[in-house]
Amino acid sequence: MTMLLSGCSSANKPAQTLYIAYPIADNEFTQTTKERTEKQFRLFNQQFLKTNPNTRVVTVAYKLNTMKRQIKEDSELNLGPDLILSTNTHLQSFYLDSLISAFPNSSQWTQQYGDVLKNLSIVDDKLIFAPFVIFPQVSCYNNKTIKQPPKTIQELVKLGASGIRIGLSTKTYEIQWTAGSTGAIPEISSLVNKKNQNKPKPKIKEWITWLRQAALYQNIFFYSQQSELVNELTANNLDWITCNSFEALEIRETMGEQLSIAPLPDGVQTKAFATPTIFAFGLGTDSSPSQRALALSYVRSLTNPVGQRQVSLRTEGYLPANKAVDIPNQSSRTLKAYNDSWNDQSLSYIKQWPMITQYLATEQGYPAIDKVLTELSSGIISVDEAVKAFTNHDSKGKQ
Repeated sequence: MTMLLSGCSSANKPAQTLYIAYPIADNEFTQTTKERTEKQFRLFNQQFLKTNPNTRVVTVAYKLNTMKRQIKEDSELNLGPDLILSTNTHLQSFYLDSLISAFPNSSQWTQQYGDVLKNLSIVDDKLIFAPFVIFPQVSCYNNKTIKQPPKTIQELVKLGASGIRIGLSTKTYEIQWTAGSTGAIPEISSLVNKKNQNKPKPKIKEWITWLRQAALYQNIFFYSQQSELVNELTANNLDWITCNSFEALEIRETMGEQLSIAPLPDGVQTKAFATPTIFAFGLGTDSSPSQRALALSYVRSLTNPVGQRQVSLRTEGYLPANKAVDIPNQSSRTLKAYNDSWNDQSLSYIKQWPMITQYLATEQGYPAIDKVLTELSSGIISVDEAVKAFTNHDSKGKQ
């Protein structure tokens, strides 16, 4: 970004130029990934340029792990972006570090969101970022080898026993859907209350036990990176994996019609805790008045009902964040799977979601639990040791 804008500042950047920053995971920071993301941005820009035809939109990719530091450095030179498109958790962190500004007239913006997205994006009655799209968590599978996707984790195990190769992640964020399928979500959410940590947690043990048993099955494989699951499916080394809707776009480029999408397997009595990824817009703090106006216009063009519907239907890569937009299930089996994941699975855990996020989503929190689950699936620690480590995890990121 600094090289791109060398010699410029927020005072002398071209008035009709809008700078948008976005992250790419460090291990996926390749030309191919950037080109795939830029393709999506061209679609977004088309929507915006209908009403702002003389604007130049410049998009800049940052490595995820260094994005915050780099934007801080750029902002000190008055070279910070006008908009940041990233996940809700990253933008919350950016807001705490004063790298994005709250939206003006927040109440006008929040009217377009349902309660869940409002609760995620409002701090002290201010909209700190504007939710844009939802990437539901689903399963991606090869329909040449799997004729009927598993509806329960019991069916998933049977599928593996029949010879179907199944890929799972050891990342907490990617694997916690199974905590829902084994009925452990209420117990995990209760861990926020320290008084409950020493009480027996039979469902958490049942969940951890299921993961350990899965690691022993011949055709269920655990991977440390989600990108490995994607690569193994497209290379025909796996038949079924967990994925999100944006990753499905990438997979379809290789697999074509051989790829099918389905909701994640539920339990016998409980829903999968499908964990969506929510992308939103944050307003950079380094804009001139004219650039801030352009930034607001860009967000408005893409979060209003018409813009949301057009973008969602043209890509089948995500669900709209605007509550007024209804994507009919009958329009696509893929969109039906996304709708079921978000509305039937994710939203069934509205009460527990904030507490689980509070318990796990700290800077050290997820890595600490990731380590526990990796060691569990590798046979390094026992089920009881994993349960103890998980339930003694401190929501401040310590054990």
